[in-house]
Amino acid sequence: MIRINLLPIGRRPVEEKIRKEITVFFLLIFFSVSVMVYFHIDHTRTIKQITAEKKTVDKEIRRYQDRQRQLKELQEKHKILEQKLGVIEQLRKNRDLQVRVLDQLAIIVPTDQLWIKTLTQKGNTLTLTGVARGNEVIAQFMEALAKSPYIDANGVVLKQSRQVKIQGYKLKNFNLSAKVIIPAPAKEAPPKKGGKQKAKSSSGGAA
Repeated sequence: MIRINLLPIGRRPVEEKIRKEITVFFLLIFFSVSVMVYFHIDHTRTIKQITAEKKTVDKEIRRYQDRQRQLKELQEKHKILEQKLGVIEQLRKNRDLQVRVLDQLAIIVPTDQLWIKTLTQKGNTLTLTGVARGNEVIAQFMEALAKSPYIDANGVVLKQSRQVKIQGYKLKNFNLSAKVIIPAPAKEAPPKKGGKQKAKSSSGGAA
């Protein structure tokens, strides 16, 4: 079939120019849409990746928070156990101390001149009541008590002393208190240098 272009020659470039512009316009739209779709897909992938990382980080944070809570609970339990052990150790020391104080009293009490009626201990305060042949016996007993390593020398106090008559004998009824202490550990004496020198000199003399 033969086509005959009846349009004037001057109008042909204009139509071609319009077609080119329309083609470029659609190409630009397609390119813009393609770029937008690419960035949208890339952003979506990035968002998904960041969301997954955030979930992982949140999971790790929760795990460390649980461990921190468990560690705190263990520290609290350890502290409570240390306190209980301290109380038990203090009770053991107090029990041993009471036994040693009683041993000391059994040694220093003059059984033929002074008699203990009651002995009570509250905290570190020891209270004694009894009867003695006189004030001099009470004073001697207090001096002996103050020399004990388990009694504070400045903590022995006579609270009351009054004369009573028992089976026709005039005696002194007394009430005194003493402060119980834990004796300081004994320090080891340093070795004497003179002994070694004497040993050397003696060995030298023998030679």
